Amino acid sequence: MPYKNLNNSLSKLKGSSVTVSAAYVGTQLLFSEGAKLSAHYWRVVSNGMEARSSFDHDQKYGRPAPIDAIKELQKVLRKKTVTEARVDNETGDLHFRFRGNIKLQVFAFSSYEVWELTPADGKGSYYSNFAK
Repeated sequence: MPYKNLNNSLSKLKGSSVTVSAAYVGTQLLFSEGAKLSAHYWRVVSNGMEARSSFDHDQKYGRPAPIDAIKELQKVLRKKTVTEARVDNETGDLHFRFRGNIKLQVFAFSSYEVWELTPADGKGSYYSNFAK
């Protein structure tokens, strides 16, 4: 099972909060317990409805101004704590649940590294494509 140690690291995120920022590689999440996640493709679901995704970033969709999906993700996750974090062993997607009925899904759509998680201890990183 390629993600066994990753699931152990993800379980340590329970109870932590997250700070969201834009990064060269897309979106960066810094967890209060010290872990760091860089991700290209994500979707946030709030109260059972899709709220926003990385695909919405800079899109206008007939609106007067482009959407800042990262800023909207910051608002949704502000002051929320992780209640569950896990990896889907088949797809490599990361699934996070936050207080307030919020889910964050981080997708691994490619055989390339589209997300990277660095645990709080800084000892190595996990990649969406099992890279070492």
